[in-house]
Amino acid sequence: MYEPFEAQIKEWRKDEPALSAAGVLQRLAEIDPARFKAKNIRTVQRLAKAWRMEMAGWSSWMVVGSRPCPHHLPPRR
Repeated sequence: MYEPFEAQIKEWRKDEPALSAAGVLQRLAEIDPARFKAKNIRTVQRLAKAWRMEMAGWSSWMVVGSRPCPHHLPPRR
């Protein structure tokens, strides 16, 4: 559903790093209102979390729940 818009979304997030999931959904709804509705917010929130982790250099498999997996944290000094 979101794959055709992935390049556009990445461009928006590059230009505006603080863009929220709600902001992304609003822009998508302006492009295709029949496809993107308010009920899609949770899906976009999950995707936004994945995009933030990707931008930070994290992989989704490095996270357990909402916290980084301790085995993948940098060593403490």
